[in-house]
Amino acid sequence: MSRQSQHPSSETALAIELQRFTAYTYCRVTEGRFTLQRAEILEIALQEVFAAMEDSNHRRLIIDFAATTEYDSYLVIWLQTVKRFCQENGILLDVQNLSEQMQDFIRLLDKPLVKKVAIEEKETSWHRYVESIGEATLQVWADVRFFVEFFGEFFINLTYLFRAPRTIRWSEFPTQITKAGVGAVPIVALVGFLMGVIVGYQGAMQLAQFGAEIYLADMVAISLARELAPLMTAIIVAGRSGAAFAAEIGTMQVAEELDALTTMGFQPMRFLVMPRVLAVTCVMPFLVLFADIAGMIGGLLIGVGTLQLSVSGYLNETKVALTLQHLASGLIKSVVLGAVVALIGCMRGFQVRGGADSVGHFTTSAVVSGIFLIILLDAIFTVIFQALGF
Repeated sequence: MSRQSQHPSSETALAIELQRFTAYTYCRVTEGRFTLQRAEILEIALQEVFAAMEDSNHRRLIIDFAATTEYDSYLVIWLQTVKRFCQENGILLDVQNLSEQMQDFIRLLDKPLVKKVAIEEKETSWHRYVESIGEATLQVWADVRFFVEFFGEFFINLTYLFRAPRTIRWSEFPTQITKAGVGAVPIVALVGFLMGVIVGYQGAMQLAQFGAEIYLADMVAISLARELAPLMTAIIVAGRSGAAFAAEIGTMQVAEELDALTTMGFQPMRFLVMPRVLAVTCVMPFLVLFADIAGMIGGLLIGVGTLQLSVSGYLNETKVALTLQHLASGLIKSVVLGAVVALIGCMRGFQVRGGADSVGHFTTSAVVSGIFLIILLDAIFTVIFQALGF
């Protein structure tokens, strides 16, 4: 995440110092006298802050008053204008380094002398239902926008990877492969085996009625290779790696470690996101192959034990039915689903705001969003492959 310092004019430079980070704009008030006599310069500085927020499309503004030593009621007016602008544009305002005297002064002048009498409106369950739908729609739209921006930044860094591969933190790559790949092999193999047993048992009861017991091998092999293995493996990875990425990066966000990385000149996208996404993308095809093999072993046990098929006959029929086209379709899905799961997990980590409760919320959201996108993309791939005859 790169930052850019901006000094629009000599007058403004006397009042503020703007720094644009990837996720927010930092405004340091360098003017020691925040009084009405300095209103003209401070108003110019305020306009520059608004222009910087509109140009950057940031949704977080940090204002630092560490250098302010003298102030009067103009400070409250200035802050109220900033708050109003942030509320109208959906921007999170973070005011830092206000002394206790300044906070008491602001609270005193910001408090209305006459409290408004709140007029309670009778809300029906229908109103609350419609309101909840509207809030959920706005949240989904905000998530879609954030994901598009996040994916765009990731794609830019991915293209930069081919020009400067050493800029990626490759030392983290083997660790992430071990966590996301090797650590997931037992559960993936177990789930694949159980899926093969379930599909084999259900298919055996139906095929036995028509004397087509040998085609149980076709059913198990094709259904696992094309649909069940990539789908179930991606869901498992979403629950393991996607949630872990969201929790790790979210904790760093709460501890302001991401800001520290940016200040030291590191880009969190290359330093944290790229190794994780590339690792999950690389290990997903191997995990799917493990699930395929385990599932076919489960189907073999059902075929031999229930339908009295021979091992050699079952394996020969599997060899005939399972073509490279079937395997390739599942492996293509696995690569895309793995990248999406890792991106969603990292994106939710960057969205964390507040404390530990926010980390838990976005970790859960990473799993739910990941599973939803997995099923959606799997359906899209199925339709596309069917249309192409693949």
